[in-house]
Amino acid sequence: MKKIVYSIVFSSFWLLSGCEDYLNKVEEFEGLQEEDVFSDIQLASDFLDGAYTRLIAETSARDHRSDWLPGMTMSDEGYSGRLDRSLPETFSIYAQGDYLSLMNRPSNAQTTPYFVDRYYQGWKGIRTVNTFIDKADQIQNSSQEEINSLLGQAYFLRAYFYHLMTKRHGGLVYLKTNLDLNASFDRERDTYANNVTDMLTDLDLAINLLPTSWDSGRYGRPTKGAAMALKSRITLFAASPLANTSGSQELWETAASAARDMIDHANTTGLYQFTDASDAINMDVDLGGTDLLVSEPVQLTSYRSMFVGAGTAKIIPEEVILMELNPLFDLPNGNFLNPIPRLSLTAGFDIIKGNTNPMNIGALAGFIDYFETKNGLDIDDDPSYDPQNPFINRDPRFYNAILFDGVPWQHTIGAINKTGFADLALVNEEGKRGLDLHDPATPASRLWRVMNLTGLRIRKWVPNGAFWQSGASGSWDFYVNNIHFRLAEIYLNYAEAVNEAFGPAGTAPGASLTALQAVNRVRNRVGMPDVNPLYSGSRETLRERIRAERAVELCFEGHRYDDLRRWKIAHLEEYKKVEFLVMRWEGGPTPTYPTGFSFTVEEQDNLRKTFNERHYWWPIPSSEIAAVPSFRQTPGW
Repeated sequence: MKKIVYSIVFSSFWLLSGCEDYLNKVEEFEGLQEEDVFSDIQLASDFLDGAYTRLIAETSARDHRSDWLPGMTMSDEGYSGRLDRSLPETFSIYAQGDYLSLMNRPSNAQTTPYFVDRYYQGWKGIRTVNTFIDKADQIQNSSQEEINSLLGQAYFLRAYFYHLMTKRHGGLVYLKTNLDLNASFDRERDTYANNVTDMLTDLDLAINLLPTSWDSGRYGRPTKGAAMALKSRITLFAASPLANTSGSQELWETAASAARDMIDHANTTGLYQFTDASDAINMDVDLGGTDLLVSEPVQLTSYRSMFVGAGTAKIIPEEVILMELNPLFDLPNGNFLNPIPRLSLTAGFDIIKGNTNPMNIGALAGFIDYFETKNGLDIDDDPSYDPQNPFINRDPRFYNAILFDGVPWQHTIGAINKTGFADLALVNEEGKRGLDLHDPATPASRLWRVMNLTGLRIRKWVPNGAFWQSGASGSWDFYVNNIHFRLAEIYLNYAEAVNEAFGPAGTAPGASLTALQAVNRVRNRVGMPDVNPLYSGSRETLRERIRAERAVELCFEGHRYDDLRRWKIAHLEEYKKVEFLVMRWEGGPTPTYPTGFSFTVEEQDNLRKTFNERHYWWPIPSSEIAAVPSFRQTPGW
C-alpha cells in the first residue's frame, strides 16, 4: 500500500462539532500513516471532522471574525454602520459590480468577504471528504452502523460544500474521487444542472445512512432531517428562474416532493415542530400600547427563543433541524464569553465595545415594508396604516426582528448612549442627533465606535443586556443560535414549489397540504391571520405573498440575497436602492405627526448597487483560470 503521511490539525473554532469538549481543544496527529488513520474508528472519525472546519455556511464565521460583505448587506435587508478600515471600500466594490476584484482578494485575509473563503475552503473540505469515502472500507474496529453514520456525514458534507459554491458560481467539477496532484488537470466546468444531479445523489445516500437523531453528546451533526432539508433547499434553487431557464414544471414538482418528504418526516418522527407563539398577535402595540416599547415582549418569548435568549444551555429549539453549537471561551477571571458572529454583524459598539470587528448592520427602510399590519394586509392596502406612525400594529415578527427608536435597550458601561433606550432619531426630542446614530464629526481615530446609519437596528440576533468588552469583561449569560435549517423554511419551500407547479390550492403528489395552507401554517404560529384573499386568488398573487413571507420569516438568516438571485429579480430598481429611515422631532404630537416625529425614507444615491445580467453568477478567482485554462471563467467575466 502506498503510505501517505497525514498532518491533521483540528481547529477549536469550528462550531458544528460533535460535543462541547471538542470545541475547547486542539488535537494534532503528526506523522500518522494512512493505514493507522483508517484502521481505527476514532482516528477516522477525527479525520472526517477536519472537513467541518472548512464549512463556511451563511451562518458561519471564520475564526469568529465578522464578514466584511455578508448577504444581508448585499441584498435589500441592511447596510453596515462600520466606517473604518476596509468596509466602505468592500461594499463600494460590490455596489459598483466589480465582483472579480472581490473574488481575487486573498483567502483568509481579515478583510476578505466570506464567500471568497467559502470557495477555497470548499475545495479543501471536498478533498477531505473524498479521502474519507475512499478509505472508509479500511476501518476495522467498528460496526457497520458506526461506519455508515460517518459515511452519511461525508455525503452530506460533500453536497453542502458544492451547494454553497455552485449557488453563487454555477456549475463546477463534481469530484467524487481526489485528483492526482502530480497529474495534469485539464477538466472543464460542468453544468449547474449536472452538479445538482450529483448533489442529490449524495444526499439520497446521506438520507439512507444518517441516523434520525444523535445522542445529546453529538448534537450539531447532520441527521436524516438535515439531509432532507438540504435536498429541499437545493431542488428549490434548481427549479427557480435563475437555474431553470427552460421553465420546467418537472423541476418545481421535484422541489415540491422534496419539501413534502421533509414535512412528512417531521410529522412522522415528531422531532421538529413549530414553536407556538400564537398569543403574540394579542400584543398591545398600538400608539401608547403597553407592549410597543418593550425590549423583550413576553408573548414573543417562545418564538424569540429560537434565535436568542437568556442562559447558555445548549438547548436545540424544537423547530430547528440543524444548527451550529455555540462554544464557550474560558477567561482568566473564571468567567466566560460566547462571542457569536451574528452578534458581531448586527450589534453596535454598545454591545461589543472596543472590538474592531463588529459591523452594526442596520435594517433598511424599504425592507421593513414587507412586514404586514397585524390585520394581515400589506401596508399599502391597510387604511389604518400611517407612514408617520410606522412601528405600531405590525406583524408580531416585526418586534422580534427590528429595534426601533424608543425601545428600552440595555447599554454597556462606557457606551456613548447611556439613556437605556434606542435613540435613532436624526433630530431627537432634545433637538440633538440620536446617540445611536453615527456622528459625522467623529474623528477617524474613533471610527471603531460603530454607530447606526440606517435609523433601524436589528433585534433578531441581539439579546437585550448582552455585551462583550475588550479583554475579559462582559455580560454573556445568553445564547445566540446560528441556524442552518429550520422547519419554517421547509414549509415556505413547499408553498413556493407547489404554487408554481400546481397553484395555490394544489398539493404535492401524495400530500394533502396545499400551497396556501403551508404559508398559513407559518403565519398562524405567531397569530397572524391566514393570507388575505387579496393575495391568494392566483399563482401570481400568491407568488408575491410567498416571497414577502420569506422576507419576513427568514430575515437576516442568510436567505434573502440568494432568493433575489434565484427569482431573477435582483436587477430590478427596488432591490438596487439603499434607503435609510430618517426621524426628526417636530415639537410634539399632532394629527400629522402622532408620535411627535416625522418619518421620511431617504435614498442613499452613493450606495446604489449595480446589478446586470452577468452579476447573477459570480466569477471564480482569476488564479484558477491561470492555473487551469480549461476550467473557464464564469460567462460574462
